[in-house]
Amino acid sequence: MSKTFQLQLVAPDSPSITEEVTSIILPGGDGEFGVLAHHMPLISTLKPGTLEVTKNGIKEFYFLAGGYVEVNPTSVIVLAEEYEKSEKIDIERSQLSKKQAEDKLASKAEGVSLVKEKHALARSKARLQTIEKARAYKK
Repeated sequence: MSKTFQLQLVAPDSPSITEEVTSIILPGGDGEFGVLAHHMPLISTLKPGTLEVTKNGIKEFYFLAGGYVEVNPTSVIVLAEEYEKSEKIDIERSQLSKKQAEDKLASKAEGVSLVKEKHALARSKARLQTIEKARAYKK
């Protein structure tokens, strides 16, 4: 019985990634969950967070902006709004985005979309958390 499964990561503005992995941890809409080979089938929403991928004993970390996942016993398809590998995340840009969203939410100015700014804040926080997880793993 195989201990690996195929992961396919797809986003509209990024190249697709397809690879054999041993496990993943996803930011599900109701909380994080892990997947191993032969997992029961399921479909879930994804919130902004970190996708943790383990292959050949090495972990890789990706920021996910949200989306959907389809899990099957031999494959997982992640349909992400956007994804970014931890090494490619611009820390300064993420910190600036976080501050801007926090400032707009705090100002309660007319014309500020609370939903839009809360989503921007969640995305920037998730990017920064992805960097932190990748750094902690490398230590």
